[in-house]
Amino acid sequence: MEEFSATLLREKFILEGIEQKADRKEIATGNRLILPLISPNGNVREEYIIRSQNMHTAVRYASLMAKEFYRTGPMMSRKDNVDWQDMFKQVMRGYEEKWNPGYWICVYHKGQIIFEDGIVKRPALLDIIEKCDAQNPNDYDHSVKLAKDAFQQVGSEYNIKHDSNIAMLINVTEQVGKCAAVVRGPNRKTTFNFTARRTEDHKVQVAQCLNISAAFLEGIQVAFSAGMIREKLRLGLIDKFSSDAKKGEDAGALLGRLNLVINQFENLLDVHYRPERPEFSHMIDEASAYMNRLHQQELNAQKEAEQQAQEEAAAADEDGVPDVPEEILQEAEKAAQDAGADMDADVTKDDGVSGTDDKKS
Repeated sequence: MEEFSATLLREKFILEGIEQKADRKEIATGNRLILPLISPNGNVREEYIIRSQNMHTAVRYASLMAKEFYRTGPMMSRKDNVDWQDMFKQVMRGYEEKWNPGYWICVYHKGQIIFEDGIVKRPALLDIIEKCDAQNPNDYDHSVKLAKDAFQQVGSEYNIKHDSNIAMLINVTEQVGKCAAVVRGPNRKTTFNFTARRTEDHKVQVAQCLNISAAFLEGIQVAFSAGMIREKLRLGLIDKFSSDAKKGEDAGALLGRLNLVINQFENLLDVHYRPERPEFSHMIDEASAYMNRLHQQELNAQKEAEQQAQEEAAAADEDGVPDVPEEILQEAEKAAQDAGADMDADVTKDDGVSGTDDKKS
């Protein structure tokens, strides 16, 4: 088998309005996996680009594509007979389909869309970039620049900024598979590497390494969600019968299944981690602690706001007229009414006397 190498990028595009749209700003995020598939004899090479909302979605879909390619042969010559949709259903089945309201995926080959699906429409800019990259292979940064220039030449009222970083690297031969990943956590970035070496009974497979990489990526993300929900339940911020609580239960079940898949992988091959295997249970605890800190910060902010409001009210009382008890206000109002009545009577009396004097004169 030819050596296999794949790279996963985490990307963000910022579209900032100019002139009449200077107050507008749009952000497009996603992940881009380069998937080069080479036939065992080295005669056929097919390179695909997989873009998706989540990292694990792209990597797991890539594992199914690799499985199809190495078992059945090159796909582009029979692309109409490849069940791209069924592969996507396998990726999304269960937790992802139920709890992810914004998933999307798109597969490209030489700039052309081979398969696409999802609830949310991906940014159109991504399709233009892939067309530029097909015309300008092996220089992705320049392809992004070409896409920006294309927007400007057609009179786009946006400036485009691009930021990307490597999220995962995978290298596989029949003897050894290596994966290095960098995943963002609530407090820090989680970095882990695994090396899987061939055993007497089992050789290393591309699809297998991709699938386990996806399991770790998904597990890290789901563990964070599970930990946040667990702490919200403990603090009484959500009801135990709420949809969030149900999501937490489903997350726990999914993590159990992912651990099972990873354990099976470790039983087949000689697997080593650096620095250590990511433990989802520890990540749940970290996420719970993070949620607790957020809650305490919110409570402290509310307390400070209330204290400041009380201090401002006290300062206003000192500078202005002090509050008068309601009972005294009522008596003052009655006295004012009585005084007004007396004044009216005096005016009437004065008018009568004046009239009498006029008659005498």
